[in-house]
Order: sequence, then C-alpha cells, then structure tokens
Amino acid sequence: MKTLMALVGAVVVLLPTSLCAAPGKPALGIVVLGSGGPRAFGRGGSSFIVLVGGIPRILVDAGPGAFLRIGELELDTEKVDTVLLTHLHIDHSGDLAAFFNERALTSDGPITYRIFGPDGAGLFPKTSQFVDLLVGKTGAFAYQKTFGADETFTVRDLAIRLDSPRTKIVDDAGLVVEEIATHHGDCPSVAYRISYQGVVVVFSGDMDASALPNLVQLAKNADLLIFNCAVLDPPDSPSQLYDLHTPPRKIGEAARDSGVKSLLLSHLAPDVEGQEPTVRKSIRASYAGPVAFATDKLQVPVGK
Repeated sequence: MKTLMALVGAVVVLLPTSLCAAPGKPALGIVVLGSGGPRAFGRGGSSFIVLVGGIPRILVDAGPGAFLRIGELELDTEKVDTVLLTHLHIDHSGDLAAFFNERALTSDGPITYRIFGPDGAGLFPKTSQFVDLLVGKTGAFAYQKTFGADETFTVRDLAIRLDSPRTKIVDDAGLVVEEIATHHGDCPSVAYRISYQGVVVVFSGDMDASALPNLVQLAKNADLLIFNCAVLDPPDSPSQLYDLHTPPRKIGEAARDSGVKSLLLSHLAPDVEGQEPTVRKSIRASYAGPVAFATDKLQVPVGK
C-alpha cells in the first residue's frame, strides 16, 4: 500500500495516499485531538476538530486532553460553532467546559453554538441537561457566561433507539450533518455523517456490533470512516467489553459493506496498540481499502 509521510509534532506518521489530498484546501479535514481513552496511558480522550473548507468548524466529542491539544496545535477555534457528542462518557465529554472556556476567552464577539448529542437514559442525562449542568444558570460552571464572550447554546437531544430513523440535523451553505442511533451498552450513543462539497466523513463513536446495520447505512460510500477500535477480536479482550465495542473483524466487515474508501482507527487501547499487525490483518480479511491508526495531533485532509 502506498503511503505518504506526514510530520505530526515530532512523530513521523505514515498515511495512506487516499487519506491525503492534493495541494490546496481540502473540502474536509480532520484533526485528531485525542485518540485514546478511557484510561490515562499517554493519549488524549476521544476528540476531533473537523475543518470545513480549511476552517475549524466542528468539534466531535471533547475527551480529556482536547483543551491541551488545541493549544499545542495553535488551532483557531473562532469559527467552531457546532458540537457533535457521540455519547456522554467522561473520556468523550470531560473537556467540553474547558473548550467553551477557551473559545469564549479568544472570541471577539458573541458565540452561538448548536450542540447535538443523545437523549438520556438510566444514569445518563440527555445532552441538553448535561450542557445545562455544566454551564447553565445553576450549573457547575455558571460563571462561564460572565467570564468571556456572550454565549448562546442551542442543544438538540437525538433519538437513541436503534429503530430510530437516520436524520439530517445540519443543512447550512452546503454543509450537511446526519446522525443515527448506535448502541454502547447502557450509555446512549449516536454516530455522525458530515458532508461538504461531495466529500463525506463518518464518525462511529463507541458502539458494539449490534448497531452495525445502522452504521453501515450511515457510512455508505463515505470517503473516510473513523471507527473507534478499543478491543481485539474475541476472546482476546474481556468478554464484557464486547457489549460496548466492535472488534476488528466486524469493523472490517462494516467498512466493506458500507463501501467506504478509507478507514481510520481511533480510541485505541494499549492492547490494541500493541497488536497493530494482528488488528490490520483481521480487518483485511474483509476490507481491502487503506487502513490507518490515529495518533494525537494527526491531521488528515479529505477530498481535494
């Protein structure tokens, strides 16, 4: 497989050629703020910035470490107006308030966010309640709205039943975002599809194999599928984790069935990281396209 070398910080990363765009601004770009979780082993918790036409516009999850990576990369968050939360586990949402704080302290004017995330169930609040608990009038960080720029939060709670239909949640000057429910044990979860100028990127979030039909539908013919890969194939990970995550062989089958052009694996646990050749071989049993492994601060242009 042909690759191109990209410098990410001081680390040389090999990228499949299909994940690298021609010179000039790509339609979409992905910045990996955090490629790990949920344990503290040197990677940030799951988080991404999506560049639209070269401009940072969308935050996908906000795991611990996202705030640090934004500073290290000197990312301009002035135009980030959309937040997509796949679910509300700490390793995917722990830095959300810190992101709001950073954005407010560097903004020249009022900020209006559109925030999307799953409805609530069991121990997990709906996303609107979660945001209110953080920065609402009686929230933990109620001072946030008085500390920097004036902020408005418009939050939409998304359906979480697997039989819920795929829905379009953003349609703005050619930028389209769609979502569909997935399944992550007892934690409500959703996946997202982002389209712009004919280029498509899909984020799986954390999900087990029971939700793959929904993910395959959402990811049809996408240019890039970012799939969280936190377990090895059975029986090489603890059995209870398969109620939360999709193993590599099933990831490969989903990538094949959806017809995605490229696959980027993230949310990498130490045992997965240490078995990269085995994971790659398992995916290759079904999927012939380019497969890359994410690292913090990796930048991936998608489309010309």
